Amino acid sequence: MEYIYKFIEFAEESGMINLIFWGAIIAYLIHIYYKKEENEKYLALKLVGFFILGGFRLEFAFNWYPIIIPAGFLLYWFLLKNKERPNSIIKKKATILGVLMLYSTILSNIIYDVADYRDIKFDIKNISMDTLKEDYETIKNELGLSWETDIVNFEVKYDNNKKIKLLDMYIEDKVNNKLVSIGIYNGDYSVKQSKISNKGQIVENEFNTTTEELLEIIDNIELKKYDKADIYTIKYENDLSYIENKKAYIVNSSNYSTDKLYPNSDIIKASGIMYIPMEKVSEGSWSNIDYKYYLTNYEIFSNEENYEDVEITIENINNNKRVLIDDIYDIYEKHKLMEELNSIHITRWNGESDVDLEPDLFIKDNDGNRLGLCSKDKGLARRDIGETSVWYIVPSDLYDKINIYTMK
Repeated sequence: MEYIYKFIEFAEESGMINLIFWGAIIAYLIHIYYKKEENEKYLALKLVGFFILGGFRLEFAFNWYPIIIPAGFLLYWFLLKNKERPNSIIKKKATILGVLMLYSTILSNIIYDVADYRDIKFDIKNISMDTLKEDYETIKNELGLSWETDIVNFEVKYDNNKKIKLLDMYIEDKVNNKLVSIGIYNGDYSVKQSKISNKGQIVENEFNTTTEELLEIIDNIELKKYDKADIYTIKYENDLSYIENKKAYIVNSSNYSTDKLYPNSDIIKASGIMYIPMEKVSEGSWSNIDYKYYLTNYEIFSNEENYEDVEITIENINNNKRVLIDDIYDIYEKHKLMEELNSIHITRWNGESDVDLEPDLFIKDNDGNRLGLCSKDKGLARRDIGETSVWYIVPSDLYDKINIYTMK
């Protein structure tokens, strides 16, 4: 049966069906033309017109199900069929050919959808976390998915040997109009496919992580192992705005290192994974040992740290001017600057990690953290945390608002 499905897919995608289909239609129209009862001016064009009339349809949806009415054929049957005209027999045949073409096309699409959206099992042995990314690429290529798909839901459980015990993976391919569910059944990958039949099924979220990004991150970030753990769970979520900051880490996409999120940062929007090591308490009963969040795409409202409790310095390396916030004696000016710092609205920049810019205006704290702004591109800033650097998009007027204090 699988060979039949593959042939149907090949015939449709290669254009073979269309070639045979339209070849047969043209051949039949030529055939009935030569069966004409009498000579008639422009008869060939009239036959084509009656064929098009037979194929004309009206389509509307009822509870998301398409209803197709052969409006052209009904018009012919009730209004034109009994009208006296030359060559009426072959014109009727051309009209019937049109409606047959209409429903043959519908039937062909149904057959192709059955083949294209069928459930498939993949005989891939030794399914583990070490091979999950490569296994997905194999499945993606076999299904003909687009090069980048959106992850809708993802949960995997694996043991200390990285053998996968449970997989629930639900992805969306907008290009190919597919929803794909990937799981494990009897030791093999089990894939279920369905068609996106209406826009309400599409999950729109600008902070979604693609399937490829997610598997790349899981494959590369360092996740702590626990001696007591029997099972590890990784779950993807596209809304992590509610999480505890003390359990949150940001993932640096350039080298997959992770850094702890500042305790006083407010997460506006974020997507990422939840990592849960678990120990078995009794048969069928499990207990969480710990949990952590790793943000892959995010937007944060940054207080950096609690600026009122740490020492904040602004430094302009172009004029070698340093300003300590506590040294600003004007209470109004100090309050204004603190408000500016506490309202920095930054978004992770997902462009090239190797940015050819060097910051020249720095906001530093006494813990070694700093945000570097650039005069050459005021819309970008580099955040340095220890030895890790990440680029962000910042308000383009932030540079001038901060720099004014080093110009006085």
